[in-house]
Order: sequence, then C-alpha cells, then structure tokens
Amino acid sequence: MTINLLGTLSQALDGHFADMAATAVADTQGSTRRAIDAVVPVLLGGLVRLGTGPAGAGAVIDLLQRTDPGPGTSELPQGIDTGTLMTTGRTLLSSLFGERLGAITEALAARHSLATSTVGGVLALAAPLLSGKLKALIAERQLDAAGLGQLLAEQKPSLAGALPAGLPGLLGLDGLTASVGTTAADASERIHAIAPDLPPDSPSPPLLRRWLPWIIVLLVLLMALTQLRQCGTGTTAIGIVPPPAAPAPAQPPAAPASTMPQAAARPAPVRLYFDVASVSVPDDSELQLQAVIDYATAHPDARIAISGFHDKTGNSDRNAALARDRAKSVKAVLVLAGIAEERIDLEKPLESTGYTSDREARRVEVTVR
Repeated sequence: MTINLLGTLSQALDGHFADMAATAVADTQGSTRRAIDAVVPVLLGGLVRLGTGPAGAGAVIDLLQRTDPGPGTSELPQGIDTGTLMTTGRTLLSSLFGERLGAITEALAARHSLATSTVGGVLALAAPLLSGKLKALIAERQLDAAGLGQLLAEQKPSLAGALPAGLPGLLGLDGLTASVGTTAADASERIHAIAPDLPPDSPSPPLLRRWLPWIIVLLVLLMALTQLRQCGTGTTAIGIVPPPAAPAPAQPPAAPASTMPQAAARPAPVRLYFDVASVSVPDDSELQLQAVIDYATAHPDARIAISGFHDKTGNSDRNAALARDRAKSVKAVLVLAGIAEERIDLEKPLESTGYTSDREARRVEVTVR
C-alpha cells in the first residue's frame, strides 16, 4: 500500500504548530497557515530530489541522523525552544536546497502573497518536524535505503499536482511531470489490448473499404468486355461509362501580405506599484508582466532588468533594502513563469527623483533588453 507522505506530513503541522509558528514569525494566523500549506510540498520535494538522485535514499537517512530532527510526533511539546528548532531547520534546509534556498523562499512568497520573512521562518520551523516525522516512519516501517527510495519515488505524482509551475525546476525536479506520463510503449500495449486480432503491420480497414466498391465495378466491366468480344462482329457495342474522377482538392487562398505574422516587438517597460512597507507583489502582477514573459520565452537571448525605487526621505539604508526586496519578489514571479534565473538582472535600488506622488517611489520597473 502506497503511503501518501504529502498528507502525512501536512497532518504533522496541524494544531499547536500553527500557533507557535505565527508567534515565532510575527505574522497573522491566516498568513502563517498559508505559508505552512505552501512549504510542505517544497520540503517533501527536496527530500524526493535527494533520495531519488545519484546518492540515493542513503543520503536522506544520513541527513536525518546528522541533524537529529527529533521524535517526529504531530504533537509539539509545550514551551519548545523555537530558536533551537529554527537552527536545526536551517541546517536541514541548507543540506536540501543549498544556494537555491533564497530563490525558493522568494518564489513561494511571491506566489502566495506572503512576506519573505514569514516563508523563511516557517520553512526553518517545519523542516525538523517533517524530517522527524519521516524518521519515525522509517523506524515504524523498518525501511532500508531501498525501501525508502521506492517510497520517495512513489510521491512524484502527488508532488506534480501540488507544486505550482516553476517550482519543480527550482527544486531540481525538472522531469517531475514527465515521470507520471504515459510512454509510447504503454500506449501501444493499450491499443493491442483493445484490438488484439489486428496485426501490427496490417493495412488500415477504412482504406480497404473505400476502394472495395471500385474494385468490384472494375471486375464487372472486365467480365462484360470479355463477353462482348465472344459475341462476334454483329453484336452492338455497349458504351461503358468510366467512374467519375475524384475532384482535385481545392487550394486554400493565399494569405494577404498584411495578415502575415510579424515579429513580436520588444515590450515597453512595466511598472509595478507596491503597498506601503510591503514586499508582496500586486495581485495582477503576472497579468501585467505577461508581455515580458511571452517575449522572453520567444527570445532566449533576451535579458530582463529589474530596478526597485524608493523615497529619498527617511532612513536611506532601510529604503534601499525595501526596494531591493520588492525587486526580488518580482523576480520570483518571472522565475515561476519559467524564465531562467540567470537571465534576470537585479539592478541596484534607485532613488526616485522628480516624482509626483509617494506611489512612484514604491515602484519596481521591469525592462527587456
């Protein structure tokens, strides 16, 4: 019986964990709950990538032993030290994702309209608990490396439906959807199961049915001609009307020159406006960026530059950091849409000058080069 690890791990974070996490990351219960739902498939994806990769499931077992994630029960002890838990979690996250961790965190925050700090904190808190749950499951089922590898491989179909577009690539699971598809050999076997009496190399029956009437007519005419020749010269010849020729297929009219497809023009720079002190992208960001996404997809050599702007009043360092985080959130939207991270340049935060409103100082500009 296949174990649904996605559901099992999600249940491990019910109840007290959501309250504890909301306090630890200083965010609302609703935002924290959304973050919990978002990080579980990502953490499982990291374990699946590690366990089904070249190192095998033995690497997962070694990781669980080295980081000592804990008992793995769904009930958290009251008064648990969240600082220690997050330290263990960051070690696990570093081993699972390495340098991709920052991009994964930003992508999740942009996808679910959450603060990057909330997603990062929930990831660090959830990682040791989910790993502990997996460790307990390994002991309960007495799984060796081979059994654990098979269990992790069986999770790919559920992960394919749970991870949003773009995240499998960030996790290193580029072939995730292909692994649950149907092969040509499978399709061939299903065809022969439906029509077992049809040899693989036999001609198509519809083609034979199409020409059979004409073959019969031709045979009848040949027999008639033979009989006429045998009747002698006094017999009146009978005219034979040949079958009507098939009409030539009509040629489609040539498209007017004005309707021929033209090369897509480079899209104009896009401006996205953020709320005060917020790094969450606007709800319609992907729609506003669609022309940029389409152009970059059709032109692999094109690069995208993202610039964050800020007000010149107040603390300059804080303003620059806010502008930089907003630019990273926009970058995460593009990465989720399928644009390779190395094609996106984050330019230094720019101070807005000559703007007519504070709204202009809270913008991010996206330019195709």
